[in-house]
Parts: sequence; C-alpha cells; structure tokens
Amino acid sequence: MDRKDLNFAIQRFQAGERPFSFREPTWHIVADDGSLVPLKYVYAMALGVDSLDTHTYKAKAAATAAGFTVVAMGEAGQRREAQYWWVNHKQTYKAELEGGYVWSPKENQNGARNQTYVNLTLVRQGDVVISYAGAEIRAIGVATCGHQERPKPEAYGQAGQNWSETGWFVPVEWSVVSKPVSPKVHLARIADLLPKKNSPLQRNGNGNQSCYLASISSELGSLILSLIRATDTAVVDRVKDLEDQLKADEVEQAIQKDEALAPTEREQLVRSRVGQGAFRLHVMAVEKACRLTGVGDDRFLIASHIKPWRDCKNAERLDGDNGLMLAPHVDKLFDRGWISFADNGDLLIAADAPLAVMNSWGFKFGLNAGAFSSKQQAYLQYHREVIFRGPLNRS
Repeated sequence: MDRKDLNFAIQRFQAGERPFSFREPTWHIVADDGSLVPLKYVYAMALGVDSLDTHTYKAKAAATAAGFTVVAMGEAGQRREAQYWWVNHKQTYKAELEGGYVWSPKENQNGARNQTYVNLTLVRQGDVVISYAGAEIRAIGVATCGHQERPKPEAYGQAGQNWSETGWFVPVEWSVVSKPVSPKVHLARIADLLPKKNSPLQRNGNGNQSCYLASISSELGSLILSLIRATDTAVVDRVKDLEDQLKADEVEQAIQKDEALAPTEREQLVRSRVGQGAFRLHVMAVEKACRLTGVGDDRFLIASHIKPWRDCKNAERLDGDNGLMLAPHVDKLFDRGWISFADNGDLLIAADAPLAVMNSWGFKFGLNAGAFSSKQQAYLQYHREVIFRGPLNRS
C-alpha cells in the first residue's frame, strides 16, 4: 500500500462513499487539504476489505510510511482546533435556523460531485459555522456533532423540490446576530482571505450561488467573529461557551472509554466536571467559603476548577488546590474569564466584563480575596494566562 492508494481512499471517503458502517474512531489521518479523515476506515477502504477488523498500529504504520500525519482526536488534551465553515443558505435560511441544522443533497442534480455538499461530511463537533443569507452574515453556529444521512427536511417545501430525497445533515446550534454584518462593507479586509476554490463569495462581494458550505481559514473565521463582536459580544460569547462545552463533552467521552482507569476513578473524574464527588470534598478541605461573598454554607456554593476541567490532566481534575468554593454568580464570572485573582488575592477585572451587572451584585474595584497557597498560585497563573480576558485599564 502506498500514498496513491490511501489518497484514492481518502477521496472516495470525502466524496461520501461509505461501504460499511463504523463508529467514529480516535485516530485520524490528515488529508492533503488539511481535513481529518478516520484512519482505520480509510485504511480498510484502501485494502478493499469490508470491515474494520484490523489493528490500529498497522493502519498508523501504513499511513506514516506513506508520508501522512496521523493525529488523535477526542482524547483529553489532543482535540484538534475548531474548523470554520461558511454556509450560503439562500432560500433555506429560515428552515435551517429554526430547525438547527444544515442539509444538502449528496450530489448535483446531474449526478456530479459537488465539494460544497461533500463538505458536510467533513464537519466535526465543535466546528464554527458562519450563516450568510440575503447578502448578510446573520448568525453564527456551532456543530453539535458530525454529519448524518437524513431525508430532505420537510420544512424546505418548494425550495427543495428539485433536490434528491436523501442527503447530508449536520446539527448546528445557532445564535442570531443582533446587527447583521455585510461582507461588502468589509470587502477590503475579507477579499484576500477568501478560499481560492469553492469560495462562498465572489471577488466583488456577491454571494457565490454555486457554493453551499465552504471551508474557510481560521484567519477569515476570526475576522468575521471580530466584526460581529464589535456590535454583539453576547453572540460570540455564546459560541465560545458552546465550543468549551463540546470540548469537555469529548474529554468526558474519552474518560468513559478509557479502560486503563478503574470504574470508580472514571466515575469520580466525570463527577468532578460538575464540581461533585471527591473533587468537591478535596476543595472544601482547602477552601471554607466563597472568596468574594464570604458565604460559608456549602449548599449555596459551587466547587469550581481554577484550571478548567476540560484542559486538565486527570490528577488535576481531582486536586483540591485546583478549586475554589464560589457563589454561583462569582463562579460564572470566574469561569468565563471576566474576573481572576492575583497571587496575593487582589481581584482582577477584565476589560470587557459586564460592569453594570457586577455593580448590581456589589463588586467593587480594590477587593482582596486573601492570599493563595503556592499550589493554588500555579493554577491561578494558568487561569490568568489562558482564561482571563485581560485587565481593565482604569486610567
């Protein structure tokens, strides 16, 4: 088996060919276009066998010998970065936004392959989808899982009368933008970032009618999010929250499948995600009350990870020094990075913190929560560097 054999199998997979069923595996091969394709599935297709009855190490050895990169996906700390997609809804915008999905036929009406339809099979859980309709970007979504084969949605009505009855379906959690963004207004910044092939926009800023779902670069995706954030921070924050939740879901699934862990250890690691079990007891041994409200009744406190659960190693997920007992509203601010703490306990407030809300809760500048131990300080450094949104400039 050589690179040509594997590339042919990858192309068949990306074209939608599924000769047998499979469960999404951990290991993926990086295709020449940068997309991730299930390793054992492609390996089996290249071999011409009709099952996955083969060892992973053989598939990895064959792929690496052919010059491909093989990566783990879905394991703690090894999840790939979210990919960005741009969907041109045209007449299906209302149905897809209200239904929470994107859908396409598998091929053009003449039976020809359409890469912007095939792209639905490449979407992964946690990917960001930019919604374009009526010459405006109107919503941002996050894919909540990978593609499925589904009948054409009835909600399409006459809009989809010429499409085949079966196609690719990807569930998407949409957030509607309060002030839509016109790409034409920002074309000078957008044009050079558009993909060379299968672009969602023409160079003049008009939508490309032949394109449904386009893969776009992280640079263009980040630019679109920054344009939206300028007028609607809540939408971008909701997208980030959902991405973090889905990342944690992947980590939890990996823990549940990890047979190297004892069942009781798996249970405690999963319970620690929501601040329960052994983790809560460990935190309460270190922290006796909420650092900002002074509430000591643990019925009204959350055991909150300093370094987020999704980013931790297993030992860190249960470490009492990686936790604070916080009132729910304080936990929300800390978890989202709107506040943090200096090692000496000084309260740090982010530049984009919801100050009106915080004022109503009695937060004041200059608060000190008391010094932290050296072990807690190590976790707080991570929180300040990775989670905290940056200090508020009061000058």
